[in-house]
Amino acid sequence: MAPFGQPYRLPLNIGPYAYTGAYVCSNELCKRLSIATVYRQTQYSNPNGEMPVDRNLSWEPAMIRRPEFPDVPEQIAATASEAHASLSVQAYRGAVALARAVVEATAKHHGITSGNLMSKIDRMHSDGLIREITREVAHEIRHGGNEIAHGDLADEPMPIEDAEAIVEFMDAVLQEVFQGPAQMKDLQRRRQEREERNSE
Repeated sequence: MAPFGQPYRLPLNIGPYAYTGAYVCSNELCKRLSIATVYRQTQYSNPNGEMPVDRNLSWEPAMIRRPEFPDVPEQIAATASEAHASLSVQAYRGAVALARAVVEATAKHHGITSGNLMSKIDRMHSDGLIREITREVAHEIRHGGNEIAHGDLADEPMPIEDAEAIVEFMDAVLQEVFQGPAQMKDLQRRRQEREERNSE
């Protein structure tokens, strides 16, 4: 995104130092305009140079990320994609809650339906569905989801870094349980097809 015109400071009643500006997509096939806004505790000394590289810009329209999970069961994949979309629009608690739901749904998909989520995760490990490191990752997702569900974060926002890590951990669980095995089977199938062709 490249600045389009000059950014300007919004009225004081919006925030102590709030700036907004137009940006144009540099992709030749796009060239659409977006609006970036930032809220700061300190004033820019040079908005033209400092605002374009600020990491805290919020964008309108928001860029919503919805990755696909083709090797994952449809409802689990849709929920995982929604977790990413929530993360994209800064709905961090929603993203974490959905990531937790994905882990539980993954266990249930494999017939692990009894007990709480902690026991379901441990059962996935003992059944050989996930490695030890993935078991620990899944428990971190569970802890994050429990904080949301129990209201422990009512007075403290979910840190961006934590929400991003939890959604990445969710992806790791899906990779190990569904996508990795599917990719391995595809690789084996292609190798076997090559061997059959070469033996003719």
